[in-house]
Amino acid sequence: MGFRFRLASFFVITLVVVQGLTAVLVYRVTRSELIGEGQRQLDVAAGAFARQLDDLSGRVASSVQVLALDFALRSAIAQRDNATVLSALRNHGRRVGATRMLLLDVDGRVEDDTAGKIAAGARFPFTDLVARAPEQPASAIAAWDGRAYWVVVVPVSAPDLIGFIAAAIPVDDSLLTRLQRQSALPKRIELASPAPGGGWRVLARGAADGDANAGQGVFLSPVLGGQRATLPTRPEVVDVDGREYVAQAVWLSHSKQSAPVAAVLGYSVDAALQPYRSVGAAWAGLLGFGLLVGLFGAWLIARGVSRPVEALADAARRVAAGDDTLPPMQERRDEIGQLAGAFAHMVHAVREREAHIRHQAGHDLVTGLPNRVAAEAAIQRTLDAGAGARSALLMIGLARLPEIINTMGHVVSDRLMRDAAARLLPNAGEGLVARATDSEFSVFLPAATRGEAARIALRFVEVLSEPYREAEFTLDLAPAVGIALSPMHGAEAITLLRRAEVALLAALGSEEPVAVYDPATDPHRPARLSLMGDLRHALEKQGDDTGLALVYQPKLHLPSGRIDGAEGLLRWRHPVAGPLAPEAFIALAEETGNIRRLTRWVLAAGIEQAGRWQSQGRDLRLALNVSARDLDDVDLPRRVAGLLSAHGVSPQRIVLEITESAIMGKPDTAIAVLRRLADQGIELAIDDFGVGQSSFAYLRKLPVRELKIDRTFIAHLGQSPEDRAIVRSIIDLGHHLGYRVTAEGVEDPRALDALRDLGCDHAQGYFVARPLAEDAFDAFVAKQRAALTDVEA
Repeated sequence: MGFRFRLASFFVITLVVVQGLTAVLVYRVTRSELIGEGQRQLDVAAGAFARQLDDLSGRVASSVQVLALDFALRSAIAQRDNATVLSALRNHGRRVGATRMLLLDVDGRVEDDTAGKIAAGARFPFTDLVARAPEQPASAIAAWDGRAYWVVVVPVSAPDLIGFIAAAIPVDDSLLTRLQRQSALPKRIELASPAPGGGWRVLARGAADGDANAGQGVFLSPVLGGQRATLPTRPEVVDVDGREYVAQAVWLSHSKQSAPVAAVLGYSVDAALQPYRSVGAAWAGLLGFGLLVGLFGAWLIARGVSRPVEALADAARRVAAGDDTLPPMQERRDEIGQLAGAFAHMVHAVREREAHIRHQAGHDLVTGLPNRVAAEAAIQRTLDAGAGARSALLMIGLARLPEIINTMGHVVSDRLMRDAAARLLPNAGEGLVARATDSEFSVFLPAATRGEAARIALRFVEVLSEPYREAEFTLDLAPAVGIALSPMHGAEAITLLRRAEVALLAALGSEEPVAVYDPATDPHRPARLSLMGDLRHALEKQGDDTGLALVYQPKLHLPSGRIDGAEGLLRWRHPVAGPLAPEAFIALAEETGNIRRLTRWVLAAGIEQAGRWQSQGRDLRLALNVSARDLDDVDLPRRVAGLLSAHGVSPQRIVLEITESAIMGKPDTAIAVLRRLADQGIELAIDDFGVGQSSFAYLRKLPVRELKIDRTFIAHLGQSPEDRAIVRSIIDLGHHLGYRVTAEGVEDPRALDALRDLGCDHAQGYFVARPLAEDAFDAFVAKQRAALTDVEA
């Protein structure tokens, strides 16, 4: 469809929609007003109907009271002349419109009934009216024998009370019709009462002129039908066979012994709308004529505006495609000319906003520097253009910024970061300075060598080490710089950024403020991640194909010269990488939470080996290491006891070695676990004593039996008086506390002789023996004991 057709269609459809909405609005407003008027009429009619019934009740009661004052009737009643009484009651009942007249005694029992339906002596059904009648005539509506009656009871006195006369005037269709004609009651009026089986039943209905269904109760049934338990006492809109009515129920005063009776009044909304239908027909004719005129006029207007609008549409398509140059347009002073001018202004504004948005998307709002995304894209473009040329990426972090934010807030930290950026820019030279994170900057140095990058990094540390000052405070920034080199550490921007951050973390965690990325210390390198999974897989295996094994380093008892124990050390032969140093995977197990499973494997393998030595009659004590996390495990003593029992190993043959740092982490928990182990007879030793977080206050509380002097004090023991003095102090301390003392890392005979002279109990190290597999260890011990036997012989 062309623009002209669409424009013409738009005008026509708009006209139709507006006219239609207007018609709907007028109809809804008119209908709403008519419903409101009907509700008001029903409210008035409900009160009028109640008053009419009250007037009728008063007139009937007066007429019946006149009969009660008739002397002849009273005489007939007093003389029990039933024939005369019934004749008088029938005659008077016809005059007042009653279809049933009854004579009651003073106790409310029926003496005569003109309808002959109640036997003499039976109690009158509506005793509450009889109870009220001695004071004044009592009347009420009653549902009686499936019909509605106005029941009036008046007293008969001669002069004392001798009985009552009750009149039952039917409130039927004719009465309701007469009441409708005598007043402004609605065309719909019906009487209803609750049906015995549930629901409602119609007792009477008035005339409904012009309604063919007037006698079928179709009006009342929607109001009373369904599951409705109550009638609407306020005007309410209901639908009756597609016709709308406003209905309201009025509860009539009734006898307590009768079912309640309600008058349901209805106001026809459709009948009220009938006069407006001719207006609607005229409106439809005008709408048709207007459509024809509008269509013709819209087509003429469309012809006048289509060409310049089509030109603007073509220009808009070009702008959408990225071409924001506008073609020359004819000068016009009408609305189309204004549209063309506005369009040109819009294109210019869009061009400026896009430039601003692009700048905001690629720059940090606080410092104005490129953000990480923009920096990564720029670095990648430079790397791609350089085809592998050398470059450097520096990641600059401020260690104290998180503390400053927590203490001073983001307002101060933003000013601090702006100041830091201002310091970096003059010293970056040709480098690209960007804000990488909330607390870090990145500087990319194309064509920079390692030395140049280190020199610039130190310059950054120098300029950022100057405290940041404001009027009332001075803040130290504690800068550090991590360096990643390309192509040595990566040829992609994202890789260099990540590895520069790893180097920054290393710098923040050391005394040197500048660090170069070291793959060996990268906790996120792929090989390390693979090793985590392999270790977990090895621990899940059963049998001897796990690659895990224990080797045993002999412990020499210095006074006797015998091998009386060993330390079990874990080794892992990786299926691909081959043998791995313990440092490569034990720290990994600590980080990944697998250290407890690793300790369980070591305990199981070590205690099993101790059981074999015990069954062979070898008096050897085996030392096994446990980690700091193992001392948090309250089930460790129970697990060790279970292994000892399973393999029949005496607790005295096992020594568990722990480090000082493991104890100091959570001393209360660790001491509790260690005491339970000691109570089981298991000996405990402090490993690497002298270099950890020594605390003599905790040392005297620990149930340990052995101190193991760290190898750093033994390495130069033969030629260092200072180390000799330290070792002597540790040996004396241990012996005074009742501990055995073992020296680790014995590498030469002079160290062994010095330990023997100082009274050390045990020594272990490469000079005594390297860690050995089970068979090699057994052979070594046998050989050593045979040599001692020959010497003694």
